[in-house]
Amino acid sequence: MRSYPSPEPAAARSEQRRRPLSIVSPLHYTPSYEYPLVVWLHHSGHNELQVEQVLPHISVRNYVGVGVRGNQATDVRGWGFDWAEGKSSIATARESVVEAIEHTQAEMSIHASRVLIAGYGSGATMACRIALMEPERFAGVAMMGGQFPTSQSVMREYHRLRERRLPILWQQAINGVDDCPEQLKRGILAAESIRARVEIRQYRGDDVMNAVALRDMDQWCFDNIIQPRSESTAENSTVRPSEGLSPIDFSAN
Repeated sequence: MRSYPSPEPAAARSEQRRRPLSIVSPLHYTPSYEYPLVVWLHHSGHNELQVEQVLPHISVRNYVGVGVRGNQATDVRGWGFDWAEGKSSIATARESVVEAIEHTQAEMSIHASRVLIAGYGSGATMACRIALMEPERFAGVAMMGGQFPTSQSVMREYHRLRERRLPILWQQAINGVDDCPEQLKRGILAAESIRARVEIRQYRGDDVMNAVALRDMDQWCFDNIIQPRSESTAENSTVRPSEGLSPIDFSAN
């Protein structure tokens, strides 16, 4: 697997692409094959390079990945970022994701109908929010924690979303400090109202970011995007055992 960090754009290209991103290619990349694309939105305090640490745990062969930088700095060094959710910040995040997809499609061989947007923590919330704003652009959403957006601005495409029936994998840590049962219930009801095909998977422990959950994302993507099977619903949620669920630590930027 090779990584292609985004270089600083030349002055002549600054108007075309300004936002940093990181592209990761699969092992034995074959240009003649159209790969699924994983668009990764990091959690608070990290940046677009997190995709380089996450994608190998999902699969070293099956996907091209692109990491997108959050829209709000969290430290003075300029390494850590998060996803602010004001109106203009959401618009910026949406533009960054679209820009990253288009740039990756120009650089790599990507299957246009197999673009998955995924994220962790606040990145998961933003990933879902952007997918609900542009449901035809994405084949599915994978949320590692986070919250399901319920604001009217997101749901204004209500009828369009009900027709689309967007596939969503929502992974939760049973003892996660940021997980709230009431918010989860509200999120499930919101997802049901737009007829999203939601599959909720819960993992024992305090943190959903672990190798088992990331491998599950690969299998879910295969079953729902690459070779779709029968529809999943929130009622068919599963609980994973505790074995092998050691949290993944991210190296310092």
